[in-house]
Amino acid sequence: MFETGNTTTSQMSQRELALRFLSRTRSELEQMRACLPDTQLPIEPLAMNHLERMAAKISSAAEAFGFPEIGVIAGAIELLSQAGCTRSTVRERLELGNRLSAQLGALEVHLEFEMA
Repeated sequence: MFETGNTTTSQMSQRELALRFLSRTRSELEQMRACLPDTQLPIEPLAMNHLERMAAKISSAAEAFGFPEIGVIAGAIELLSQAGCTRSTVRERLELGNRLSAQLGALEVHLEFEMA
């Protein structure tokens, strides 16, 4: 059990827990976007590792909270980030950054829809 103010998570409704997940994921999305460089620069391996970890966390929790679409998109970000570690040319890393940016945009759209 986790304490959140005066309420433990076991006392929160499923809806409250889902909203908390969405809010936390929105914050994590901002952190993930900060990992992406300017479109003219290639993404760095450390940034890919960070994206991979954050996406894995979101993906694993999304289904439990009833957001399978968010889980699928986060899973795609995780897989792209894993595969990106083998990309060595600047061009490959530029393309990867663009693909990751598109996936983060899709994640943002689904988050906004679910929070509305």
